[in-house]
Amino acid sequence: MANVKNGAFREIIIDQCLQSRRGHSTKHIFDKVNDALENRGEEPVNSLNTIRNDILSIENRWNVVVESIRHGREIRYRYEDPDFSIFNTPLNNAEIEQLTESVSLLRRFEGMPGFEWIDELNARLQSTVNTSSKPIIGFDDNEQLVGMHYFSPIFNAINNHRTISICYKSYKDKVLEDVIHPYYLKQYNQRWFLLGLNDTYMQISIFALDRIQYIQESDVKYIPNESISFEKYFKDIIGVSYIQDVAPETIKISVDKNQLPYTLSKPLHNSQKLIEKLEDGSAIISIKVIPNYELTQLLLSFGEHVTVLSPDSLRQEISQRIEKNLQNYQQVQLN
Repeated sequence: MANVKNGAFREIIIDQCLQSRRGHSTKHIFDKVNDALENRGEEPVNSLNTIRNDILSIENRWNVVVESIRHGREIRYRYEDPDFSIFNTPLNNAEIEQLTESVSLLRRFEGMPGFEWIDELNARLQSTVNTSSKPIIGFDDNEQLVGMHYFSPIFNAINNHRTISICYKSYKDKVLEDVIHPYYLKQYNQRWFLLGLNDTYMQISIFALDRIQYIQESDVKYIPNESISFEKYFKDIIGVSYIQDVAPETIKISVDKNQLPYTLSKPLHNSQKLIEKLEDGSAIISIKVIPNYELTQLLLSFGEHVTVLSPDSLRQEISQRIEKNLQNYQQVQLN
């Protein structure tokens, strides 16, 4: 199929036309497809060849005969088998439900560069099993996130073992250019990060996709990842900031009675343990992680509901951040 975009949805309309025993001309099918696309708020196709290629694709993929019949001066097209449809399905109800749930989960990637096929698959499923187009699962995604157009080329570079050159702008406005052997894409806090071997320092570097200025393929020979399990890599941290040669520490935290039910039902980390429940309804918990920026931000986000008890270094850092924040508010009041 030459025009891949909306291909599955076009086939829904074309399939309906080809089932008609009176047949339809290429121009009539073209008009019906465009009417349906415009009703969806999408761009119409601009060439009759797109429809011809779609019909040819249906014939080849489903091994079906599309016959031409003459009606006056007009050539019309229809299935030779009057009972054929590309959307005939032998699925039972249980299989349909399972497939619908799977597509609902896949729709988390809907709209992401390189994953347009998910929208096509969803359109095909809706027509095949007559499912509702209304989503029943919501994900906390940031649709306006800058840099998502880099996701597809990075994904392909990882998949195809290709080295890339990255121009990256740090938060201090420092522009860096690095050759990276890309290994892993990680999402945290609605942002996507690339982890790869930095060809200059020969160690893993982390790049937020929204800070990338541009990427391009590099001629540097790709060094495959043969030593890092990223499941284990992220085991001892919160977020994505991994500090080399630092061992995980036990962090003891006091959680008040209002926050405690949420913290117990949604642990701060997979290492979380309940150490002691107190008479006032609060509790002391612990996690074992490598302290990093994301851990500090997470603990600060709970405000007065949590207090770091140890280690002293993290307790002091949190305290200083809170004092600085208080000074900022006091300054606002003075002004």
